[in-house]
Amino acid sequence: MRVLDPEGAHLAALLRLGDFHGLRVLELGCGDGRLTVDIAVHATSVLAFDPDAAAIDRARHSLPVDLAGRIDYRVASGTQIALEPRSFDVAVFSWSL
Repeated sequence: MRVLDPEGAHLAALLRLGDFHGLRVLELGCGDGRLTVDIAVHATSVLAFDPDAAAIDRARHSLPVDLAGRIDYRVASGTQIALEPRSFDVAVFSWSL
């Protein structure tokens, strides 16, 4: 897996906005999971989705075993994903070119 943010600046920026500790996180547009794993270290659970099936496949294959129970990767768009009401505490949307 290529490392796009070796200094951790992206996660640090998110953590300045809030703490994920003990929260159920919804990550919209997770891509290949570059932030998902770092978020999951702090969160109780992460439901991460993206419409790009190949990116989700890469994310699933690079998922650390110790976080497998915390992260649920799904192929879906924001308009088609089925979510239970009040099933997450915070939503994260991180987009970059």
